[in-house]
Amino acid sequence: MTRHVPADLAAKVEAVQAAATAAASGPRRAFHLSADVQPGVKLVVTDVEGAPIVFSLWSEERDIAEVCGDAAYPATTGLLAIDKAQVADLSRRGVTVDLAALVRSETLPGLYYALFDNLSEPQLRRGLARLVPALTGKL
Repeated sequence: MTRHVPADLAAKVEAVQAAATAAASGPRRAFHLSADVQPGVKLVVTDVEGAPIVFSLWSEERDIAEVCGDAAYPATTGLLAIDKAQVADLSRRGVTVDLAALVRSETLPGLYYALFDNLSEPQLRRGLARLVPALTGKL
């Protein structure tokens, strides 16, 4: 059963998704970590074979707990998320996102995420390569 989404989280997710859409149509590099697009949320932007890939990187504990749908989430410093529409678009372009390595948010059913206990750039690069196999060796 889907959980109730607090209004402030819903508005924040909507703003993050708008920023992700804008970033997908902008210039891309092999790996780019944006400034905050919302408090505690950055974008991780990359591409593979011309297909833009934009994950949102959440770092505020309250947001992470709400996206996970459980205040008892494991100790973590960040949550890397991608929405279902982008996964479908990437699939149409022949780019696989390993959904088995992601968890579907109970609070926000169209959002898939992975938790990180370390938000260092090398850790994020390894995580992206695990989630999007076509990025292996390119980050």
